[in-house]
Amino acid sequence: MGRLVPHHMWEESGVKRSRAQPEQTVRKALSEAMDPRKAAAIAAAGTAAAAAGIGWRRLRDGDRATFDSDAYRLLAREPVGTGIKRLLAAQVDDALAQLRGEAGTEPPDAIHEARKDVKKIRSALRLVREALGDDTWRRENDHYREAARQLSGFRDAEILVEATDALAERFGATARERFAGFRRELDEENRAAHDDGSVERAMAGAAAQLATGRSRIEALPLGGDGWDLIAPGIQRGYRRGRKRLRAVEEEPGVVNLHELRKRVKDLWYGLRLIRGADGAMIGRLADHAHALSDQLGDDHDLALLRDEVQRRPTAF
Repeated sequence: MGRLVPHHMWEESGVKRSRAQPEQTVRKALSEAMDPRKAAAIAAAGTAAAAAGIGWRRLRDGDRATFDSDAYRLLAREPVGTGIKRLLAAQVDDALAQLRGEAGTEPPDAIHEARKDVKKIRSALRLVREALGDDTWRRENDHYREAARQLSGFRDAEILVEATDALAERFGATARERFAGFRRELDEENRAAHDDGSVERAMAGAAAQLATGRSRIEALPLGGDGWDLIAPGIQRGYRRGRKRLRAVEEEPGVVNLHELRKRVKDLWYGLRLIRGADGAMIGRLADHAHALSDQLGDDHDLALLRDEVQRRPTAF
């Protein structure tokens, strides 16, 4: 993440730059990224990362199918405050459709999609935190976080199955045979959660909470427009990401890597929102942030799987 955009883009000599300057320095930094020699180096690094991940790529590629959707981008000539409200409402509506069975997806996929929607909502709220004010921001952020928590346990259970299948696919029949008993236990527990109504109740509870938040979106104090409304959020997110990167460099443990991933996703979502300003340059940075988020997400899934395996040694 530290290489996505030069550090001077947000701070120089330890002094925060004025709000009028970031847009100019962003464009300068992005223009430098278009240098063919630098672009070749970036491409080579991306190819190496992709090669390292062969065989360990699962459902995250599904995000790419909606990358160009207008539902999560600010549109040309659209006031920024109005656009943020529009995309917040769109993400809540999609999550509600998923959780209420209106999207035609099976419960595991519906939960996965709804949790992605909530992550986008919370990321957008962070982007306009200064405009909202701390009290309003905390209220809304906590509200949506609690909605997602109602679903997290069931999503983690599905992640374990997906991670097991991905490893079996990568390492072949022998690995699949070794994992068979473990996977069977996971499947039985997941089915039991569906059969006893636990999943249905959690989905209904999360949907009710999301609907309550949906009713407050139009009243959010986001009447402003332009770069000033979102620049502080992008700057803050980037600084937090660099701080998390330093923590990973000092101690590359599961917790630090997971926290870094959260900040990388914030950067990715923020870039998606403004990519209409210059799709070629901003899109390139967004792609790198997306790829890094995927790799860090894979690491976290493997960490969850390792912990579960250690609790079930007799399953092998």
